[in-house]
Amino acid sequence: NNIGMRGHAFVWHSQTPSWFFKEGFNNSGAWVNSSTMDQRLESYIKNTFNAFKTQYPTLNLYAYDVVNEAVSDDSNRTANNGGARLPGDNNVEGGKSAWVQVYGSSAFIEKAFTYARKYAPSTCKLYYNDYNEYWDHKRDCIYKMCKNLYQKGILDGVGMQSHINADVNGFSGLQAFKTAMQKYASIGCEVQVTELDVNRENGKFSAQQQADKYKGVFQAAMDVN
Repeated sequence: NNIGMRGHAFVWHSQTPSWFFKEGFNNSGAWVNSSTMDQRLESYIKNTFNAFKTQYPTLNLYAYDVVNEAVSDDSNRTANNGGARLPGDNNVEGGKSAWVQVYGSSAFIEKAFTYARKYAPSTCKLYYNDYNEYWDHKRDCIYKMCKNLYQKGILDGVGMQSHINADVNGFSGLQAFKTAMQKYASIGCEVQVTELDVNRENGKFSAQQQADKYKGVFQAAMDVN
């Protein structure tokens, strides 16, 4: 139907099976080392892009979220650990990252973008995507990371998930949202609102407040140069 498609996502702690990180591709195996994981990650990205190319040669794969939700919500982690999530297995204890477990840091992020740039179609823009992307300490960590990747020529944009409530002020208010959007745009990369939803929180906010918040988000996007 000639509809463009956004790919989502190569590297995500949340829905990657444990065996992908284990010896023998077995859930009960030991964790592999980082060099083995490099090979698996490159193979995964290479073969996914090849599948699109061979099976859907006319598909407009215009963007791909290469890495998703890799930055911690914990301000101690963003201040001292490069934003890396806690190491572990999300399938055993939610929120932990097997990627960090294997690499010991967020080194896998740059590797994923390097491989993606190598194998992606030239017309496919490469994105980092995250939630709570307007939270000051997390925002600044994402900004620093993405600026570095952009300057290396392996990242094209930042995806703002934008799971927010209908309050125009407060934690996910319009000022915080717009500040984040402007900060990411200042990198020089593209910025996309990727998963926008505005929650009324079971009637705490009115339909009008919800509409006003949607309007404010669209206006913020229009105001960013």
